[in-house]
Amino acid sequence: MSDPQDVEAIVASIRPLLNGQPMEVQGAVLADLLATFLAGHVVIGDPEETRALRAGLLDLHIRLVRDLIELNAQAMGTNK
Repeated sequence: MSDPQDVEAIVASIRPLLNGQPMEVQGAVLADLLATFLAGHVVIGDPEETRALRAGLLDLHIRLVRDLIELNAQAMGTNK
């Protein structure tokens, strides 16, 4: 399990790099980082299982993002 303090510290260090960038740039950066994360998960010698693993991880990630939207909207004051 990840340490929430580690996550917060890393997010805080990345946020200024994205702040002020166009949404297309922000989205492309996040997409590239997610693709890199997924590409690092491999079932050696089994491309089909690798695809399934990556698909499952992507589904979990999207669920987490959905869960975090309202929390972040509240913190940003944009949930009105």
